[in-house]
Amino acid sequence: MIKYGYARVSTNKQTTDNQLTDLIREGISPENVVTETMSGATSWKFRPELRKLCKKMQSGDTLTVVKLDRLGRNALDVLSFIDIQKNKGISIRILNLGIDTSGAGGKLFLLLLAGFAEFERNIIRERIMSGLETARSKGTKLGRKPSLSADDIAQAKRYKQKGLSSREVSQIMSVSKMTAWRAMNS
Repeated sequence: MIKYGYARVSTNKQTTDNQLTDLIREGISPENVVTETMSGATSWKFRPELRKLCKKMQSGDTLTVVKLDRLGRNALDVLSFIDIQKNKGISIRILNLGIDTSGAGGKLFLLLLAGFAEFERNIIRERIMSGLETARSKGTKLGRKPSLSADDIAQAKRYKQKGLSSREVSQIMSVSKMTAWRAMNS
């Protein structure tokens, strides 16, 4: 029965120092703590350090994180991760919540919290979509700027009338073949 720890931050500008301190305070050896820099929105399946750790752990081991969101923000993904570990005989501890998945109460509480985490993420997504819609209604152009001006598009159409192919036009105008084709056919 080995205690492992997992600490994650989203960007290189952040540090795992506080998480490491908390994990070591819980009696986890520094050699058994894995750190990773990756977005919490990224599934655990695509986090190389966490996956390596999961392959290393055996039945009876415990994985400890400081906060639930260190495992992820998507409730289904977090629950899938915990379920796979449970089936391998590995329990998960979340320090700030006092949760240990080896007990029934911990599993229920974790399920509820994961649902709230996903709910919060959906609310954030709705706010973003609302903000984008407001920007559009005010006439703000969103997205990448067009690579060709109106004059360039008119020129591409003239090239088409002269019988040039989209490949030839793309070379003349220094754009991709698809951009040239769209301009010629708009």
